[in-house]
Amino acid sequence: MASSMWALVGCALVAGCAGSGVAVPERHERRVPVVTSASAAQVDDTARLVFVGDVMLGRSVAAVVAGDPSSVFEGLRPMLVGADLAFGNLESPLTQRTHERGEFALEADPAGAALLAGAGFDLLDLANNHAMDAGPATALDTTDALEAAGLSWVGAGGNSSEAAAARVIDVGGVRVGVIAFDLAGGQAATSDTAGVNAWEPESARGAITRLRESVDVVVVGLHGGVEYLPRPDPVLDHVVGLVAEWGADVVWGHGAHVRYPVGIRTSSTRSAVMAPGLGNALFDQSLPGTQEGAALEVLVDREGVLAMRTGTVAIDSGRSSFEGWDEPIGDAVALGGDWWTPVRPWSPMTAGAGPDDVDLSIPPEHVEVARAYGDVTGTGEIDVVVAYRRPLRSEPAHDLFPEVTWSDEYGRSAHIAVFTNSGRMRWGSAVMFEPIGRVAVCDGAIAVGFTTMNDPAIVAAGAWLWDGFGFRTAAVLPGSASATCADIDHDGRSDPVLVGRWPVANSSDQEESS
Repeated sequence: MASSMWALVGCALVAGCAGSGVAVPERHERRVPVVTSASAAQVDDTARLVFVGDVMLGRSVAAVVAGDPSSVFEGLRPMLVGADLAFGNLESPLTQRTHERGEFALEADPAGAALLAGAGFDLLDLANNHAMDAGPATALDTTDALEAAGLSWVGAGGNSSEAAAARVIDVGGVRVGVIAFDLAGGQAATSDTAGVNAWEPESARGAITRLRESVDVVVVGLHGGVEYLPRPDPVLDHVVGLVAEWGADVVWGHGAHVRYPVGIRTSSTRSAVMAPGLGNALFDQSLPGTQEGAALEVLVDREGVLAMRTGTVAIDSGRSSFEGWDEPIGDAVALGGDWWTPVRPWSPMTAGAGPDDVDLSIPPEHVEVARAYGDVTGTGEIDVVVAYRRPLRSEPAHDLFPEVTWSDEYGRSAHIAVFTNSGRMRWGSAVMFEPIGRVAVCDGAIAVGFTTMNDPAIVAAGAWLWDGFGFRTAAVLPGSASATCADIDHDGRSDPVLVGRWPVANSSDQEESS
């Protein structure tokens, strides 16, 4: 939980709170593993990373943890365990010691570490202003508890070297490096005192640059920001931009307790996903915006971030749940049936070619609207996908949905079909709730643009994925878009992509992508 603006400005702009650590009363031999490994669920050499904001297990949340622990993360766990690595900022020290520092006592039982592990977290950020609230050894109590539960951490330790150490995790061949900084006035570690890795621009730049040279993906955690503001304050905004400029692939911000838009920064070398603040993932605050946070998921490979998406995390009575992924703004790609935002610059794949004179056995009273070629069914042969209109025939769905306009001004209904290149129909639709006006054939899928019955303008777009017997569909996205295909996730197969849904600039400046 970030402190006041005065503390933030003092730490971020003056001296990074250097030298404010406190002595540890007994000697601790800290084991800070540098490289660990995790298995990747995606194709080889890609990984999915999920980030959430502030997690607090103390105060009133502690009663829920003690009385009904399985419910605390029950609604969040499926999203966390679905990723290869899941990250959160631990705002409550895990210690039995008595609170000593600051107005807010957020300490929680060390047994909470097992709860975090069971929820699906893999790494916790400890570089925050509450890490030392119960005295000199608070941070060490927390790292001991996390280590006992099999969890990794960054951002705090028994001395400045440990607090500043990066964590490097090999995920299916992708080396992910994580480092974290506190901008919110936490007690900074020194050469012989425990504390957190406080922000100091020059040392931060050197650490990020060195990490950039040794890993494939750089994640930088930032804890700070004036609390509850509707947009990032100028200091936080500036630091986020610096970190991205210095080589971060993902800037993972938290501490202001409200959700901020996520941006994409592109350059000639690599793209960065910038999340100034993901808000709360579990807290007992009641001010507007504090009971809802964000989840950020990125798909990465050895060259950085390929795609991203954001979703909503809701908090109710000491319990956290995931409410679903947001619709992308701007270009969108369907990966596994879900919509993501492409991050790295990409190029559309050349549309499949086929003979325009192939006989598709369509009666003369049928009118072709759009045609495209490609291996949509995965047979290795070129298919022909045709959207067309035909004279309306009575169907049971017409009576079930009387509010739908089933025919155009000429009395024709909308349909789509998949043919072999010899003209034999593989699959055809009986009824279409939304007529298709544009189609692009990808590998095992199609991207489509929807119209209305009597206007050819594209009003929405979607993606259909072939499942062997027909199509399963991704959510329809409103807005005009061009349908195309590109290998966004670099698995050797083209994916459905919707281009130009909104005029979102893609420049070196931060743009709101979510």
